[in-house]
Amino acid sequence: MKFKTILLLLILCNLVQANAQTNQYPIHVLQPKNNNKPILVFLTGDGGWNNFSIQLADEFGKNGYPVISLDTRKYFWQQKTPTGFGADMNTIISNYLKQWNKDSFYIVGYSFGAEVAAFLPAHLSASIAEKIKSLALLSPGYSNSFEVRFINMLNSKYTNKDKYKVYPELLKIKVPVFCIYGDDEKTDISQELKEINNIRKITIPGSHHYDDDVKAVAASVIKCLVN
Repeated sequence: MKFKTILLLLILCNLVQANAQTNQYPIHVLQPKNNNKPILVFLTGDGGWNNFSIQLADEFGKNGYPVISLDTRKYFWQQKTPTGFGADMNTIISNYLKQWNKDSFYIVGYSFGAEVAAFLPAHLSASIAEKIKSLALLSPGYSNSFEVRFINMLNSKYTNKDKYKVYPELLKIKVPVFCIYGDDEKTDISQELKEINNIRKITIPGSHHYDDDVKAVAASVIKCLVN
């Protein structure tokens, strides 16, 4: 009896310590539903944890995926770097891989989140990066500043003038990368993006918000990830 009590206390202490490591980050978590599906790591757009992000994460959850969502608006409100971002995500992802007894995960990003997601594979530890199955990037642009700027939140136009260039990072990734754009997004990058190495380009109905059809967006993302 005493041994069981001590064991239970040790488990609880480990959980408290693990949660303390991740509570400092603006994440939202949907618990796994007793299945073998990989974790889905979702990086929001610079609008943060808004209705679109909430509904999209919920759709992933309804399809049986455990979801870790990072509110990029809050996280990147202060300037970050790819190295620092990778270290923070390494802490978050490794914690939940262990806590949920998972051995793999997907990365999904939208707009701003899609751009910074491109930098993750090269900036996670090797032991965590090797667990990435694939990435689905919704409407990534040319470059990213690794800081949410109010002016950019009012203007969804892409720029190639920010410090961190997205396309070179895509070319480094060793797992499938699906770049998904609305077919009404008349942007240079969606036209110029080449399907080389592991990069694939997909179009779905709508513009940058895909006609707000969250179910269709989630279905398209999942179709890419599992194929």
